[in-house]
Amino acid sequence: MKIRMLALILLLSLFGQAYSADGSIMISSPANGAIVSSNSKVSITYAAMLGPTGDHLHLYVDGKRVDVLREIKGSTSIDALPAGKHHICLTVNTSSHAPTGVETCVDVTSQ
Repeated sequence: MKIRMLALILLLSLFGQAYSADGSIMISSPANGAIVSSNSKVSITYAAMLGPTGDHLHLYVDGKRVDVLREIKGSTSIDALPAGKHHICLTVNTSSHAPTGVETCVDVTSQ
C-alpha cells in the first residue's frame, strides 16, 4: 500500500511540474475592465514565465500584433486607443514566432 501511495505522489508531482513548465503571463496593469484615457498612451505592465519552448512575447491590441517583447518582465506602452472597448493580449511565442498556447488578455474601455 505504501508503494502505491508513493507512486501516486510521484506521479502527481511530475504532472504538476509539467503543467507549471508550460509558462504563464500576468498583466498587472491595466486591470481587466479598466478605463483608460483616449488622449494618452496606455502603459502595460507584465510578467511572464516562457516555459520550455517559449522565446519571447507578442503584444496584440484588438487582434493586431503591435509589438514583440524580449523582456519577460517589465512595462511597455502603446499609442492612445480610440474611444470604445479594446482587447489587449500577450502571448508566449517560440523563436520562430509560433504561439505556444500561453496567453492572457485584458479588456479596457478608452474614454
